[in-house]
Amino acid sequence: DDSDNNLVVEDYPFSVHFIDVGQGDCILIKSDDGNMLIDAGENGYENEILTYLSDLGVEDITYFVATQPHSDHIGGAAEIISNLTVQNVIMPRLSASNTPTTKTYENMLNSIKQSEAKVIAAKPGQTYSFGEVSFIVLSPYEQDNDLNNMSVSVRLSYKGYSFMFTGDAEKQVEKQMLASGYDLSADVYKLAHHGSTTSNTYDFFEAVSPDYAVISCSYDNEYGHPHDEIIQMLDDFGTQYYKTYESGTIIFIVDDNGISVKTKK
Repeated sequence: DDSDNNLVVEDYPFSVHFIDVGQGDCILIKSDDGNMLIDAGENGYENEILTYLSDLGVEDITYFVATQPHSDHIGGAAEIISNLTVQNVIMPRLSASNTPTTKTYENMLNSIKQSEAKVIAAKPGQTYSFGEVSFIVLSPYEQDNDLNNMSVSVRLSYKGYSFMFTGDAEKQVEKQMLASGYDLSADVYKLAHHGSTTSNTYDFFEAVSPDYAVISCSYDNEYGHPHDEIIQMLDDFGTQYYKTYESGTIIFIVDDNGISVKTKK
């Protein structure tokens, strides 16, 4: 499928790619100063992700964020860590009782061990940067048997523009982020948990107050994502939104003209 390539011919100094991986998450932040990957799709998407990265000339990842250990977020992680040079992996530190015994999670841990990557346990308030790109970790706060609430949330900034990624963090974590006092505002917000009502509370959305929202999920999925109430909220706020199952891969470009959006379909 060469249609991906018409999106990536120009080399922008900064772009954020919401890669269409069906019912899962995978986001590439590509910049002149380094690359960052947030999540790695569901099992079975690793070759598509690797091809997409290869088409863009991405061979090394400065920061790979595995937001949480469900397979729709780390399905391709082992392959990506094995095939690319990953410098840092940011992930939640899980208690023994919360640590998954899935093959997917074990494969990721094994590939990290075999790589040179440094593992960072995510904690609110940590800040990292590469070149003009910087980001702050906003969650998780505490051990939770619901792994969605162990999601690593990140607010990323570049030249005055910002992007919010909260994995599958649910309402109670949104409350904690609201109480934290950190700046939550963002131009672009990837809706939490694929647009589910378990997340994306009105108060949190109002604090983020994005111009654009992205929903990463598959067409006609069994969960009914995105939920109608969430779409209604986006309409009420007048937020421009994109769904990966309608638009395919969605790319936000920041340049001297501000933010622009390109979609595959």
